[in-house]
Amino acid sequence: MITALVLAATPTPTGTASGTASTTPKVDADLVTPGLSGFVMLFVLAVAVYFLGRSMARRIRRVNHRARLEEQERAAAAAGASAPAPSDGRDRPAQD
Repeated sequence: MITALVLAATPTPTGTASGTASTTPKVDADLVTPGLSGFVMLFVLAVAVYFLGRSMARRIRRVNHRARLEEQERAAAAAGASAPAPSDGRDRPAQD
């Protein structure tokens, strides 16, 4: 019973591959263009990609700078721990 209802509700195709007339009109693919709306959408997408790329480059530059500073701090800390700190003469006891 359910199978009969499903088959009754299923539409049958009107056109066949043998060349019978279809209801869709033939459109020349060379004459169809995206128009103004397609150009505007492409322009908006290009502007968005430009600003996203610019923001990404700025963030990468900032991360590289911070990594360079941290590396310099680590190197300075390692050099300070392994070698005695240079003295300017004020921390020595008074000589008689």
